[in-house]
Amino acid sequence: MNIRFLRLLVPCLLTLACTIAPARAAEPAKPALLLTTLAGEDFDLSRQRGHVVIVHFWATWCPPCIEEMPALQNFYEQYKNRGVEVIAVSQDRTRDIDEVHHMMQHMKMTYPVAMAHTASRNSFGEQAALPVTYVIDGQGMLRAELRPKTQALTEDALARIVVPLLPAPPAQ
Repeated sequence: MNIRFLRLLVPCLLTLACTIAPARAAEPAKPALLLTTLAGEDFDLSRQRGHVVIVHFWATWCPPCIEEMPALQNFYEQYKNRGVEVIAVSQDRTRDIDEVHHMMQHMKMTYPVAMAHTASRNSFGEQAALPVTYVIDGQGMLRAELRPKTQALTEDALARIVVPLLPAPPAQ
């Protein structure tokens, strides 16, 4: 390449990188999720402002998913009155909906469950590996991602991430 051309090109590329990169880094990650639960109710993540939302992608055929369910259920029961919401999004096929219902009963899931294929909006995308859990704060911003190989979903892990995002408990 011509040295003169490079001297002109490099400053232009640096200027472009400096103007684009900070704008992307400063933009908050506000995911979208709109789907219908198995109870027939609409779930719209954008309407959950003020709540910390745990979005859990799972499947009935996924052993690590099943292992995480008791921790997720226990955490939800402990913190739902403080503004924690959970939506479990099953990646099972439509024809396996009976297995999803069976798993809900077997694991005593009291939070909403939906099938991924019912989503009319899902900026989380298709999950290549399960389980994966996202924590969304009260302003709708993505705050954490939990996966078994990087940070497993446990009650302690959820508490470390979620509790600081919650309003202080009422004084007694």
